[in-house]
Amino acid sequence: MEFAFTLRYRLATQDHDYDDLSAQLAAGGCEDALLSFNRAGNLVLDFRRPADSAAAALSNAIADVQRALPASELIDIRSGFTSN
Repeated sequence: MEFAFTLRYRLATQDHDYDDLSAQLAAGGCEDALLSFNRAGNLVLDFRRPADSAAAALSNAIADVQRALPASELIDIRSGFTSN
């Protein structure tokens, strides 16, 4: 099954280099996330992640982001959990 959800993070620095963040996230296992920034400058990651359950998809994604960007702070989770 595949699950869709959005994670929003506050980054340690306001100097956001899209290419560097994208590379760090991909190396950390977040190739399935679409990266953007909101008006407040927070990192927004839209995931479509395969997993056995919604809880597994979400917890794995959060762990992957934490490994890739250890100084980031999770500030919001938006779930539109759908599976196929």
